[in-house]
This record gives sequence, structure tokens and C-alpha cells, in this order.
Amino acid sequence: MMDSSYASELYAERREVKNWIELDGVSLTLSNIRALCRNGCDAKLGQAINSRDFFDKSCKVLRHQLDAGAKIYGVNTMFGGLANQAAENPTELQKALVCAHMSGAGKPLPQNVVKIAMYLRANSLCHGTSAIRKEVVDRYIELANQDITPLVQELGSIGASGDLIPLSAIAGAVTGQSERFKLLLNGQYLPCTQVLSRLNLSPIALKEKEGLALINGTSCLTAIAAKNALDFVTLFDLHLKLQVAFCEIMQVDTRPFDDFIHQHRPHPGQLWVAKTMRLGLESSEMLRVREEVEKDFANQSLIQDRYSLRCIPQFLGAILEDFVVSKRSIEIEMNSATDNPLIDTVQERFLHGGNFLGQHMAMSMDRMRVNLALLAKHNEAQVAQLVEPAFSGGLSASLVAPRYVGQCLGVKPLQILSNSLAPLLEQKSSPLSVHFPVYAEQFNQNLNSQGFGSAQLTQDSIQLLAKHMAATSLIAVQAIALKAQQLGKPVQACFGTHSKELYLECRKLLLQQDSDFVCQPQNHGRYSEFVEILSESMLNGELMSSQPFLDDRISF
Repeated sequence: MMDSSYASELYAERREVKNWIELDGVSLTLSNIRALCRNGCDAKLGQAINSRDFFDKSCKVLRHQLDAGAKIYGVNTMFGGLANQAAENPTELQKALVCAHMSGAGKPLPQNVVKIAMYLRANSLCHGTSAIRKEVVDRYIELANQDITPLVQELGSIGASGDLIPLSAIAGAVTGQSERFKLLLNGQYLPCTQVLSRLNLSPIALKEKEGLALINGTSCLTAIAAKNALDFVTLFDLHLKLQVAFCEIMQVDTRPFDDFIHQHRPHPGQLWVAKTMRLGLESSEMLRVREEVEKDFANQSLIQDRYSLRCIPQFLGAILEDFVVSKRSIEIEMNSATDNPLIDTVQERFLHGGNFLGQHMAMSMDRMRVNLALLAKHNEAQVAQLVEPAFSGGLSASLVAPRYVGQCLGVKPLQILSNSLAPLLEQKSSPLSVHFPVYAEQFNQNLNSQGFGSAQLTQDSIQLLAKHMAATSLIAVQAIALKAQQLGKPVQACFGTHSKELYLECRKLLLQQDSDFVCQPQNHGRYSEFVEILSESMLNGELMSSQPFLDDRISF
């Protein structure tokens, strides 16, 4: 444990930990990951495995096999396409493995992603199949709990033998293999040996297979995928609330959300979205009933709403079902042993395999980017109706407030911004997992998932969608204010709970007390600021978070 004066000071400054997440290799969830990324929650080993004996079992089997003369990949042989060579010095091999793979490039990964990766690596090793000592696993958890994370660069993994280069950056820093590895302390990356010394922690000399156990796995790409999944939940929840607002602004006929329709096509996501729309709209005074629809038809209005409104359950239900599949894959991967070889302590054997191939994460992330692009396309369709008087139920062109006609362009600049973002999201939706080099690493890694790159592309798409959704939210708030004015009522008197929440929270964040409209002359030049504030609030889980439709536990 840390017992230096500096370490004691660090402990004294720590937040009070009120909740613990137990790492046991089998039960970690996305909800746990969200909790670990927030203050007040740390990780520890599960009670059943929190012993030296548990971890020593696989170490003893490995030693027995080596003493019996077995040739074990990466322990007394070299690696990858060089695995036909014996290791000259097996005791030094593990350090050499970690240090040799310090070859990343680009910007540092976000600290919270690296922190998640440290927890995931520790959790993976809790299977007891990796021949690694408890003290190494403890070190990962201890530093992650202190928000002391290694410098891991954004480029360097093909997701084949796992994340060799990124995980080497973590392993080398956490165990203090060389001063070239860096740890983040008090906002500054310092040589890991210096940081460990200040914490009164000694470097850990790696034993047989321990370097391989630490860097041979999918923990970095899975950490990014897990963070993406959490952000997807946040953005999808906001997307649903925007659809509720659009339905109210457009005064839809709610019969397309009736349970009767969806019970006759019972896809679980469709059923869930239809029910959520019914709940989201139940407090609204803005919706049309059959008699009003038929009266409008007599005035040459459509007898039914356009697809972007009428088919919300069918469209979003399919996206949600796909996310649930990806969520299940991510949680399985989070709880998997992904190094090689694995040690079977029951039958006292070792098995060479390929659990480190990140294919499930690569394909999940490829699909997620498609779904992120679809959410943007959906909002593009909704906004296109709102800004055109022929489709918007009489709202002004580009949602210009009547008092500012001739002075203001309404939401036109915001629509142009969103129009510029949607094609980027579409372009990024192309799969990366098909673009792998079949000649990688002496043709040894001739299947490689590209999961690390795919997860990072998805991270980029999430940032783009957050900005797109922020612009869309500003347009929706402008339309809510205009619709209430058109009806001669205050927003609170006609709109339902969630639309009022959107309107009031955006006003509180962005507008002066006496300002009803986002788009007015006094706010010219501030739209970029508004988008940044809203997108950041969205991804931080601060906007419209009091009554979520969707959370991390969704399953069908």
C-alpha cells in the first residue's frame, strides 16, 4: 500500500468512496462502467477471488508445464511469426515484449477511456487463466481508482492479437518497466518511475507470461466500445425526447403509436419505442384525434402523417434492437479472458487459442456508426418539415419569429450546420472491419479485426452526432416557442412534460430571462457557442436527464 507522505496526502484528497464495484471476471456491466467513471465509486477484487492462492493456481500449472519441458507460446518461444524460435532468455522476455511494443502514435486517448481499459484488463485477468500474480492485478485497480492513468496513444492497434501497442503502454507504465512509459498525475504526464516512486510503489519485475497476459487482449478497444455504448444510450434517449417534441410541434395523429398496430408486428424494439412514445406524449395538449384529422383532410391536408413521424417505432425500434445486441457483445467481451495461451487449472493444461481477436467489437462498432448516421438522417427529415410552411402546419419559413421578419434568418444557419454534419456521419458509417491487411505481421495475423480503429471512428461519430443533435435541439426549441405563440398560449400550457423540459433547460443554459427565441438578432454570432454548450451537456449526461426513457440496462 502507499505509505509515503505524498501518498498519504493523495489519499486525504480523495473523494469519499461510497460504492464499490467488484471485479470478478464475470459480472461487470455497462452500468458499472458508468459508475466507475463518476466520482464516489471505485473497484476492488470480488470476495471469492481476492486471494493470492486464486491467482497462483494458474502460475503453478504454468511452472509445472515448463518444468516438464513443454513449449509454450510466448513463454519459452518468441512471438507471432517468430514463434518458431526459442526464447534465449525467458526471464527477460516479458519485459522485452512490453518495451518493444511501445510504438504508438498520435494524440493521447482520453483519460476516462484509459481508466476503463485498466479496469477491463484487471477484470479479464480475474478468470484465473492467465498465470499472473495478484499483486499485478491489484496495481492496475489501485492506480485506476486514483485516476492515475498511463499515456496511451490513439494509433497502433489492428485488433488482432488484441491491442498489443496500447496495452503495452498501460502495462509498462503501471508496472514501471521503463521511465519512457508515462503516467498522468495532477494533469501532467510524468515518467512512470517518478510517479511510482512518489507513491512509494516499486516497479514490478514481470515473470513468465505476465507481459503476454497484460498486453495480449482486447481491453483498450473494448473500453472505447463501452464508452461509446454509454454515450449511445444518452444520445438515443435524447433523440426519443426530440421525437416527442416534433410530434407535438407537428400536432400528429397518435394512432400510429397504438399498441394494437405493434402487437401485430411484435419486434421488441418497435414495441418498446411505441410504448415510450405513448408515455412521452400522454401529458400533451397538442395532439390530434381522428375527428380533427378528418376535418383537416377536408381542407386538403394529408390523412396521415409523413413517415418520419408515423414510422418512429419501426425506424427507431430496429436501431434499438441492434444496440441491444451490441450491448450484450460488449458486456460479454468485458467479462472475457482474452490473452493467449490460457491456463486450465482444473485439468492442469495450457491451450493456444485466439480470444484476443476483436471481431465482435469491430462489427458492433461498425453497426453503431450506421445507427448514429440513421439518427442524424431522422432528425434531418424532421427539421426539413419544420422549416417549410407547406409541411409545418403553418409555422413560418425557417421558423423566423414574426417580430423579426426582415431582420433574422431564423434557424437557417443551424439547419445548414446540421446539413454539413449529416454527410460526415454517413461517410463514417462505412465498415472498417472489412479493410484488414491479410499480410499483417509476417502473415501470422492474417485475420485482424480493426476493432480499435472502428471503435475510435465510432467515438468520432458520437461527437459529430452530439453537435448535430444540439443544432436540432435548438431548432426544436425555436419551433416550440413559435407553436405556442401561434396557439396564443404559454409553452407550459400546451406542451407535454418532455418538450417543456427541453424548452426550459435550453433556455436556462443559453438564453436571457426575457428571451423566448433562440434565433433572434441579439443572439447572432452565438449559435456556435450554443451548439458547443448543448453538445457538451448532452455527453456529460446533464441535459434532460431527470426523467430518462432509456438506461444502460435495456435488454430484450
